[in-house]
Amino acid sequence: MRRKLKSALFSTLMLSGFFFLSGVIEGAVGAFSIVVLFFAAVGNFLYGIPVSFLSDHLTRKLMKSRFIVAGFIHLLFGFLTAFVIEGLGIFAGVCSLLFFLFEELQRKNRSQFKVNRKTIFINGIITICLFSLGIYGLLHFMGTDSEKETNQIYLIPSGYEGSIVVYYDVSKEPPLKKEGKFSVIPVKVENLEALADTDIEQYGITLTSSPMNDEGATINDKYYYVDETGKRTEIDQYCTSYGTNGSFSADDEKEIQYTTLQITKTDCSEQFYLKGKDIYHTQLDEVQNHWMNKLLEEN
Repeated sequence: MRRKLKSALFSTLMLSGFFFLSGVIEGAVGAFSIVVLFFAAVGNFLYGIPVSFLSDHLTRKLMKSRFIVAGFIHLLFGFLTAFVIEGLGIFAGVCSLLFFLFEELQRKNRSQFKVNRKTIFINGIITICLFSLGIYGLLHFMGTDSEKETNQIYLIPSGYEGSIVVYYDVSKEPPLKKEGKFSVIPVKVENLEALADTDIEQYGITLTSSPMNDEGATINDKYYYVDETGKRTEIDQYCTSYGTNGSFSADDEKEIQYTTLQITKTDCSEQFYLKGKDIYHTQLDEVQNHWMNKLLEEN
């Protein structure tokens, strides 16, 4: 137990000391190193020590492979904390490595058997590889979570110009079909009575029971004009203007989400891509008022 307490103390002081010295060098010593000291101590003493005992129990009958298996167990449990503390999982991984190395150093000093340089070198390489794989896996996990993409294909009737609204989580409406990793959004063009006899009477609409993919998402959508034969013609990005996402709730607190965009065929430009067109914003307000009232009544 004394050996493990020393290992926990060493790894805690090493990590917090690194941030303290970094602050001294940069001339900005602050409370961050104290915060690191506190959380590292909690993790090492309350989590690291039990993991170390578990490692001893699982590897007690191993001989040549004990170092490798023990290192794997320490690093595995260190990086698993990323599922709870997310981005701070890297610090937990570093602590688990320091804990393990100091544990092994004390074990070596007390051992009656000498370890040759070749074994030390091989074990060191294996430890570095295990730690590198842990960092890679953690960064990949974090990247996968933070780099979600919308991945939607909009199929728009050929030649249409104006605003488009897509409503998600609408009961009794069909789910979106898939093309590989992309969800296909078939846009219908309808007439709005409130805008009758104007240039913006026609608007685009899609209703689906599928949920909206917008949590931490990067927009990776594709837009196509589709003629009567089903032939697709890709729309240039400067002919599109991504709008806003939002939601509203009915009396039963069921939430309906929506996203908006604008499409043009004659005014494609960077200005349109960034800001859209004022007349389409006016159209969009009328369309949303119409459909929000209608969906609230139906749901």
